[in-house]
Amino acid sequence: GINAESQYGNDETIQKQKMVEDEFRKREEDLERRERQLREEQKRLEDARVYGDRVPNFPPIPSFFPCTPCVYHNIDFDIPPEHQTTVRRVFYHWQFTVFCYLFNFVVCFGMICKLGTDVGSTFGLSILFAALFIPLSFLTWYRMLYNAVRQDSAMRYMLFFFTYGFQILSSIISALGIPDGGYAGWITSFQTLSKNKLLGVLGIINSLFWVGNTLIAVYLIMQIHKTYRSTGQSMEKASGEFAASAGSSRNFGQAVLRSL
Repeated sequence: GINAESQYGNDETIQKQKMVEDEFRKREEDLERRERQLREEQKRLEDARVYGDRVPNFPPIPSFFPCTPCVYHNIDFDIPPEHQTTVRRVFYHWQFTVFCYLFNFVVCFGMICKLGTDVGSTFGLSILFAALFIPLSFLTWYRMLYNAVRQDSAMRYMLFFFTYGFQILSSIISALGIPDGGYAGWITSFQTLSKNKLLGVLGIINSLFWVGNTLIAVYLIMQIHKTYRSTGQSMEKASGEFAASAGSSRNFGQAVLRSL
């Protein structure tokens, strides 16, 4: 009987020690969690002190230029870590799109220099498209996604899908190269080969760039749609945000401009 009582006492002591150890472990984990949160909050406050004024820094224009940067752009600060890779890939795609417009302009410039006024409309439109679509592409789809992720906005996600879809369609048309359409794509390039082989080859390279641009955009929009679904966004939420934005604005146009 004494041995049984002793064994019972030992078991009870061991159980109490285990409870104390479990409680100590929980308190230690809670303390580590609070310390981690405190460090994150301190970093956030420090970042806010440094970047809180959100002085426009993009595009990075030298100080001696008469123009100044238009928007504040900082992926590391504005975008949650889990979405930074996606946003950065779209930013690289926008840069590649800028390169495509400029390369297309160079090829069209070579065509008008060698072939004369027969390609005058193509050259003129290449200037117009580069001047118009480079800033518009930044504002209407890259910046739209940037703000959608930064603000977790379903409305901006939907506007991004719409404008990015237009970019994909535009890239397809650019790759085709309809004659007198402003792009040195496939059709225009093969027509040019018989007149000037070098320009024809440059046009084919330009066409390949636009094909690559299209494929990249299709891949990215599929990845972003997965992100959109995983963050709990929906058409209903987007409609509610847009209605609230339009209701607080004087008109429809202001609601759209506020989303940029």
